[in-house]
Amino acid sequence: MFIFQNIKNFSALALPCLLLALSGCVSKTDKGGFVNDLDIANEVIVGQTTRDEVVERIGSPSSKSTFGNESWYYISDSIETVAFFKPEITDQRVTRIEFDQAGVVTNVQQLSKKDRLEFDTVNRTTPTEGHSMTIMEQLLGNVGRFNSPGSVGGPTRRPGSVPGGAPGGF
Repeated sequence: MFIFQNIKNFSALALPCLLLALSGCVSKTDKGGFVNDLDIANEVIVGQTTRDEVVERIGSPSSKSTFGNESWYYISDSIETVAFFKPEITDQRVTRIEFDQAGVVTNVQQLSKKDRLEFDTVNRTTPTEGHSMTIMEQLLGNVGRFNSPGSVGGPTRRPGSVPGGAPGGF
């Protein structure tokens, strides 16, 4: 009888704990960047639509090119996070709109997650000039440097003398 009461108490406690633990495994999806359900390709007509019309119809871009032909980028993505695992990009869309010198659209290109390129970063470090001190040099490096002139145990200098120079200040 005592064992059955403990099992009931255990199961009454275990179920809420199990549900609480499993609730941490629920995925969370974040949508970011340019959030607009318009089909940009239908809103922008190559050879006719101008910069001002693009801003009026679609809005300001997520990013603009800094060199080459003027290009505007509209970027949106969905990122899914499950518990404590690394977030994963589940959907990514990039629309690139190019303009000529007169500000008229010359090209509209739509890219998705499959079009992106992965690359590895370089983990090299640039060496710095100077001496790299050991722990002992750091701990003992200032011993004896902070004695004032004329103090007990410290160096005695005459006014005008140069530390480390010849006696007499020459």
